[in-house]
Amino acid sequence: MASAMTTFLDNVTTLQTVVLNVTREPYVRPFDDIGIAISAAIIFTFMILGIVGNVLTILVISTNPKLNNLFMHFIRSLCVSDLISALISWLFLYRRTWGFDIWPPLPEVFCRFYWAADLMTNYVTALHILSFAILRYVSIQFPIEFSKIKLKHGKIWIACIWIFCFVVGFIPFFIFFGARVRDRQSSSPDARWPACTINMEWYSTYTLYQKIAYPICLYAPTLGVVFMCLLIGITVRSRSRQRPGETQKDKKKERKEKQAVLQLCLIVFSFLFGYIPFTAYEFWSVQPRPNTMYYRRFDYWFGMTEYFTLRFSECLNPVFYNLGSAKMRQCTQKFLGKYLSCCRKDKTDGNGSSSKQTDFGV
Repeated sequence: MASAMTTFLDNVTTLQTVVLNVTREPYVRPFDDIGIAISAAIIFTFMILGIVGNVLTILVISTNPKLNNLFMHFIRSLCVSDLISALISWLFLYRRTWGFDIWPPLPEVFCRFYWAADLMTNYVTALHILSFAILRYVSIQFPIEFSKIKLKHGKIWIACIWIFCFVVGFIPFFIFFGARVRDRQSSSPDARWPACTINMEWYSTYTLYQKIAYPICLYAPTLGVVFMCLLIGITVRSRSRQRPGETQKDKKKERKEKQAVLQLCLIVFSFLFGYIPFTAYEFWSVQPRPNTMYYRRFDYWFGMTEYFTLRFSECLNPVFYNLGSAKMRQCTQKFLGKYLSCCRKDKTDGNGSSSKQTDFGV
């Protein structure tokens, strides 16, 4: 009997060892040098494009009186949000590559700031686009009421969005996240994650936070934006049907409305393209998974891919702002033309002597 019991216990121990070996493979990084090179090339490209595109849009709107209206104030604020995301994107690259296992030599505050700023700008973008869509609908459906909304009201609205997102986004994430060496052999979800990620003592609080804050700051705005787009499209179409004998003024008004719808649809498309993968990864990554190479690689490249789409969508935004507005395109072309002419003039002045020699030679 004792021998049978001993044999049984030995079998149980063997079975446990087999299970552990199946679910816990020896730790190997889920990426290699080629993966680092590809990721760096993509992220640095998007970072440069994002900085140039958003800075250009901010300068064009800020320096041109023709663009001093409510919608352009929201677009400029959106560009500020996208610019912050582009400026901190190198921190994402570092935490996913060279700082994956050990965060130093960078101070931990860089890790906390990255997460806090990244999520704050996500919230800012979602609420700005929802506000933009609401204003578009009001301007088309209720033009008299819309005319009562002044620029100062829009500035207060924008400031409230930033303050709200700082309180509910930046502060919690600055507290929840940190940089530390992760136990790669544990069954904890953070065994798959980079060193700069959520501190596990906040794990249960963070999952609760996700269930409350994400629906309010991301999902509800997303559904609201889609609903407003449909409502605007229906309104513009019904109005065009009600004007069979159009005057020149009606045609001009309808053309402007269609441009407004196009601009909004492009912005919404860019937003959904970037934030649906982001949301999917956020919920997938916090779920317990077997600590195998498959899940480590899947988690790693899922996280990298959703970040690529997010950065790409933010690079598209300045392009879409111009595609959806003829006035914006004209102002951008004028600004670039003025800047390029100034550069050519400075270059000519700097090489004045050689220019004169060429003229005499001709």
